[in-house]
Amino acid sequence: MERKFSVDELRRRLEPALRPAEPPTVEEVLEQVSKHGVLRGSVDWVFQAWIAYVEYATQEIMKTFQLTEEERSQLLDFRDTLKRLLLEAWMQTKEKLTTLYKAVAEGAYKLEGNKLYAPDGTWMYVREGFAPYIIIHGVSASVRFPDILKLPRERLELLQLGWRASDEGKIDNHPFMGTTQPWQIFAWVTVRHGELYVYINSVNLTHEGATILIDAIAKDWRQKWSKDKAIDMVTSYFRCGEWTPMLTMWLGDGKSRRNDILHNKYKLVISAKEPWKLGKSISIDQALVATGKETFERLKEAAGTYGMLLDLMGAHKWTNIKLATDKDFRKLYKLKTKKRGIDVLRETYRRNNIDVSTEQLDHRERSKLRSHAVVVAGVEMSLHLVSSRSGSLNAVHYTRGVGEALEIAGRLEVAGLRPNIVKSNAKYVVYITATDLLKLAERDETVRKAIALYLVEKAKNGTPRQKEIARKFLQRHPLFILCHIPLS
Repeated sequence: MERKFSVDELRRRLEPALRPAEPPTVEEVLEQVSKHGVLRGSVDWVFQAWIAYVEYATQEIMKTFQLTEEERSQLLDFRDTLKRLLLEAWMQTKEKLTTLYKAVAEGAYKLEGNKLYAPDGTWMYVREGFAPYIIIHGVSASVRFPDILKLPRERLELLQLGWRASDEGKIDNHPFMGTTQPWQIFAWVTVRHGELYVYINSVNLTHEGATILIDAIAKDWRQKWSKDKAIDMVTSYFRCGEWTPMLTMWLGDGKSRRNDILHNKYKLVISAKEPWKLGKSISIDQALVATGKETFERLKEAAGTYGMLLDLMGAHKWTNIKLATDKDFRKLYKLKTKKRGIDVLRETYRRNNIDVSTEQLDHRERSKLRSHAVVVAGVEMSLHLVSSRSGSLNAVHYTRGVGEALEIAGRLEVAGLRPNIVKSNAKYVVYITATDLLKLAERDETVRKAIALYLVEKAKNGTPRQKEIARKFLQRHPLFILCHIPLS
């Protein structure tokens, strides 16, 4: 049965999107870009972040690459044009989302197909399973981007080929790119320099905040490859030892997999409709192209001068290449990012001026507690065995929204616990570890009995690994044996 679109979910996305936010620092913007590629946040924050990034990128390009006066003038005009478009789209976005929020809050909206209308006709696309979004109208301009790399045509076409095999499309036989990632706009227009038609297409409302979709058409270039032809050519070049097209294809459709790299698992994975053409199929739409640390060394070598640009732009996938190939950079990165998930999320929400006080959400009590669950500070949490080296026990609570996850974590902290938050697919997991559970069990008989029942059940009926963990946990903590629940 098809699920219907949730207006309550839309309201939950509109509220944080419309909250005012302080202008971001360049450091904050670059941190998001280097981690995620995309900029997300409240409408005020994300538009200001894009503008700050455009300013930063322009300055860095002028400092790094030798440009003629005409090229500098074109670059500055490109900067000013993008900033003007962003400002226009910002005002349009605030006006439309404010109108739509008022309609939703007052119940004055109308749903027709995949569109939600306010009384004045303002509308947005809404569809279950997709982020709601508004279309931006009339925010476009023609502008030129200079040839900053000054590469031979053959070398430039190798870079173009990989983009065509991945994210690049075609409009009226001209190359086209649409992206929510600011680094990608600069990376793409650099290899499709010349006259561009740029327009701001839409603003999406994701769980993490608003994102801006910017489109560009390269008017001075004709699209010379079909998508399938480009993919075949990238594969052929790769098999002959030419990695340059594979680099830009990976920048477009490659999987980031930063955690794998940080754990010394080096895999070059690319999404494709026919993954077997690129390498070993590891899913219905993913190909494992190459493995090993040398894979990322080859990508870095293939980038050449283009790598200088990617480095300046703080592209998240280029950051992955550096993490795989530069020991000093890797050490510094690990020192800087040694933060718990909850701390990172709090910084993000503080940046977007979002209140995460413990009074924010109304938790409704369940009439019946789920099996293998405990109630902690008014929050129902499921018990979960952790299959680490020695095995352990956590209590977890799943939410769809970051705000709710932080609010729940706040409740647990008020109760004297030390929660953390991790993301799991589309959900956020708030959890407490065995240390906190043991404290709770010592002072709360209900929690103690619930844990004991769970452990005994797993010791009797779980998987072999669950049985092993549960029995060891019971042996290490006689507190639960005292509940007089027999193991057999």
